[in-house]
Amino acid sequence: MLLDTMCNTFGGIILLAVLVTLLTSRERYGSAATASDTQEMLQRRLAMAQSDLQQALQLQTLLQAKANDERWKTQVSLLATRQQIQDEIKAIRELAAQNAKELDATASTDPAERMKNLNAQLAAAQTRKLEAQNSLAASKENAKRLKTRLVSLEKQAADLVNESQRELRLPKEHETGKRVIYMIARYGQIYPCRNFDLSRNETDIEWTSTLTSEIAEPKKGKGIDPVVNAAGLRTYFRNQSGSSVYVAFCVFEDSFPAFIRAKQLATESGLAYGWEPFQFSDGPVSFGTVGHTPKPQ
Repeated sequence: MLLDTMCNTFGGIILLAVLVTLLTSRERYGSAATASDTQEMLQRRLAMAQSDLQQALQLQTLLQAKANDERWKTQVSLLATRQQIQDEIKAIRELAAQNAKELDATASTDPAERMKNLNAQLAAAQTRKLEAQNSLAASKENAKRLKTRLVSLEKQAADLVNESQRELRLPKEHETGKRVIYMIARYGQIYPCRNFDLSRNETDIEWTSTLTSEIAEPKKGKGIDPVVNAAGLRTYFRNQSGSSVYVAFCVFEDSFPAFIRAKQLATESGLAYGWEPFQFSDGPVSFGTVGHTPKPQ
């Protein structure tokens, strides 16, 4: 029994070893076969893909050749025109069907009711026409009124310009033996070149002496305002003798209104005056032995 048991155990081990060997060999054979089949399948697929690519390239070349053919271009154009005509025919048919429905509806409507609707539409159209005519008339009337207003405003503007302007009467010049008192009209002020005692006015004027002349530069912010300080300027004029002196104004372009007021004060004080216009580009007033003196009036 011990021998039989040992023989049976050994026989079972041998049987298991044989079975394991057989199974291992089958798996190796199956794996090799599967790998071989997979490689062959990939090669076939690659060949099929290359064949499909060649066919696609051939088809592309054929289609390009047909597209460049004038006959195909003409056919494509004709097909597009055909489609457009078909769309137009379809639209015409739909419109005709709609008109037919409207005609049927109109035919089925009572003529009296139809006439009533038409009269209502005519009345509404006439009302709109009347409103448009009224609006047009109102617009014309408004334009006429605005034109009249424009003429009135232009006249007012012209009147204002005329009022702001003053006609300049040129003085009648004549020779005189009177002593000259110079005054500079600059910065809207009046700058007497001499004081009451006939000394040089260095308070309001900056003097520069050269070999041949004396240059008078008025100081901005100084001088006499002929409107605000009319009494002071009038006093200055009245201290001068009308029989022996006259006033000569050197008028710059920014001080003409000041000159107008100053010469009125000089005239009221019994003094004759003369004047000469100056521009900023002329520079300051220069007094020399040779020069032009405004003639008295």
